[in-house]
Amino acid sequence: MVRTGGHSIGLGNPPRQVLLALDSRFRLEPEEREALARAARDASPGEWEEVIEEALFRWTAGVLCHHLREAGVEPPAALQEEYNRVALEAVMAEAELRRLAPALARAGARVLLIKGAALKPLVYRNPGLRPADDSDWVVRSREDWEAAARALEALGYAGPGGEWEGFWERGEFVVELHRSALGDERIQARLPAAALGAVDAEVWARARPSPLGEGFLVPAPEDHLLILCAHLMKHNMEPGIWFTDLEALLASSPGFDWEAALSRARAWGLLRPLAYALRGLGAAGERPFGAPAIALPPAAGRALAEVRPTRLDRALLALAGRSTRLRGEKEEWERPPVANLLWLSSQPGPVAKLRLLGEAAFPRHEVMRQIYPGYRPALRGWYLLRRAAGLLRLAVRLAGRAGRS
Repeated sequence: MVRTGGHSIGLGNPPRQVLLALDSRFRLEPEEREALARAARDASPGEWEEVIEEALFRWTAGVLCHHLREAGVEPPAALQEEYNRVALEAVMAEAELRRLAPALARAGARVLLIKGAALKPLVYRNPGLRPADDSDWVVRSREDWEAAARALEALGYAGPGGEWEGFWERGEFVVELHRSALGDERIQARLPAAALGAVDAEVWARARPSPLGEGFLVPAPEDHLLILCAHLMKHNMEPGIWFTDLEALLASSPGFDWEAALSRARAWGLLRPLAYALRGLGAAGERPFGAPAIALPPAAGRALAEVRPTRLDRALLALAGRSTRLRGEKEEWERPPVANLLWLSSQPGPVAKLRLLGEAAFPRHEVMRQIYPGYRPALRGWYLLRRAAGLLRLAVRLAGRAGRS
């Protein structure tokens, strides 16, 4: 992994490794584009096939297509097709959000956009880079949820029939409503009890207008970074578009307040996800090949260096970083699902750790509805048995993989 000169960067690394090291980068330096072009020329058809499959799985095929074009390389047809698909969907999604904004404003609904829905118009600009299968909205109160639901229904959306959370669909466009500013109610169960109300109150208090229209807000950059890190923890710290989001947000926030971000991470119980995400990005500790050049203030670097992974965490992070998939599992288990185990080291004491494992294995009703669309509380016993069987099968497969490693 040589980094001593522009023409030597990446030499010695297989073409597949170079291509997949740079496929999730938001922005490449000139010497990195040279390394990418060299790897693209040297890659065999078999290596290209592996790279395309992995980039599609990581949601970074559009990003890789863009970087190859900037490096003067004609991207493979499959990457171009994915770039064009993502761009078309992004343009249509933005148009739909702009159509919805006045109706939400008239209904008096306040909606916070997070993750891809917030980042695409703010930091990506190029519509072919950031895919999304839904638009994540956060509403703060029952009144806002009802107002948003009325506006969506009036504009032709089909909803979940009065549920507090759920998906609203109109054609191919999907809106997912959340109550938590962190975006996924499962993450709430991993936070200290004292942080639960504070997170939502503080994120909403600092929210800013979105360029998509009056009905929408977006989080402050420091808050959004923590939301993205918590989301990345949910995605097992695996390679992919989630790291592109982090780099894009930081690259587009020149006045980023690291002191504020660290203070909130400590208060909200998200310091470990922040540290692990930034280490995966190469922004804390040694900068591996393919990592972006993100300069942390010395105080922030020292604070993150104090978050030391446990022995278990180091093994889990190494497992998560491998580009190997569990074939035949549902999508969220195709990568080794280590997220719940990574949260263990953030829990104070054995009782809290056991409570987290119990909730993760057999979650409450609203989370079970997200996992199993046909879930009904009256049939909880059946679904718990179904989940237990799936977890047992998964554990056996992971144990076999660990043994072979």
